[in-house]
Amino acid sequence: MAKHPFKENKSPKLGKGRLKSALTRYHIETNTKHGLVGKKGVEGKVKSLIKDNNNNHTQSSSAITRPYLNKPFIPFAPSDHLLLVGEGDFSFTQSIVNADYVKPSCTWATSLDSEEDVYKKYPHAREIIESLRFSGVHVIFKIDATQLVSSFKLSLNVKKQANRNVRMLGTDHIDLIMFNFPHTGKGIKDIARNIIHHQKLIYSFFKSCSEFFNLLDASQLATQKVYDVTTPETLREPGFDKALASRPEISKKRIALALFEGEPYDSWQVKRLARESIGYKVERSGRFAWEAFDGYHHRRTNSMKNTTKIAHERNARLYVFEKAVNSDNRDLSEPGRVDIDDE
Repeated sequence: MAKHPFKENKSPKLGKGRLKSALTRYHIETNTKHGLVGKKGVEGKVKSLIKDNNNNHTQSSSAITRPYLNKPFIPFAPSDHLLLVGEGDFSFTQSIVNADYVKPSCTWATSLDSEEDVYKKYPHAREIIESLRFSGVHVIFKIDATQLVSSFKLSLNVKKQANRNVRMLGTDHIDLIMFNFPHTGKGIKDIARNIIHHQKLIYSFFKSCSEFFNLLDASQLATQKVYDVTTPETLREPGFDKALASRPEISKKRIALALFEGEPYDSWQVKRLARESIGYKVERSGRFAWEAFDGYHHRRTNSMKNTTKIAHERNARLYVFEKAVNSDNRDLSEPGRVDIDDE
């Protein structure tokens, strides 16, 4: 076997020409100077030198993206009108308000429970909610994520009740609806039944979001006297897309889900459910960065107890869904993409 040419204390054979001799002396002196011992150490140093030299000519794609990928994945922008459902103790809302990720006046934080029940389950939530209300966040109770239109008491008769719908909600559009770690709270032990129950929850949530978005679109158009409709079904009529595109401000109509990684969550197949229920696809996804949401404590659905494993020590993922381009009644907006785990 041929000996390594740069092995310490072993001068390689000199070839023809002064350049090769100079390079040989340089490597021997470098090995001695940096204390490289043995063939393995020298090879590592040489490979490193070669790599650094190549990088001087062309910057690798990983070097370009690494600083950006280290940033936490935040699915919403300060300009978004954000609706949070299933908020538990409202600590997530508090964390994003304190971090200035959102404008309090453009944030709606909701819970399925009544206000009294929230305080029974999470006694510390009273202080959080008072703080959120003081900052301008819209805190609303008894909102079922699978029945958003009826929970907000919105009317389907948009022709007559559009202004009322806007007043009830406090806005004529929502850009993003977010559900963190959805769970039925039923504690079903049978794995197959547990998966089915949660698939029904996610499926119903997606359908509810679509109905909610469509109704708000119709209400906004009616209040602006651009296009009158009587039910969300009329949104498919010819001419609606043109009227929709003429609006000065358009809802981005995105849906965000945070889920733990692994089973049984992988078996929920949320991407398939989004596609089959409302024709949505994953716009982008990324790691759920617990460290980016300071003060957020994931709670059980029915109490202050921690989950079996401490939440912030578990891997979780954040998905943002949008209407697929080839779907009927497609979303005309073009939200800016983030180059993080695009799907």
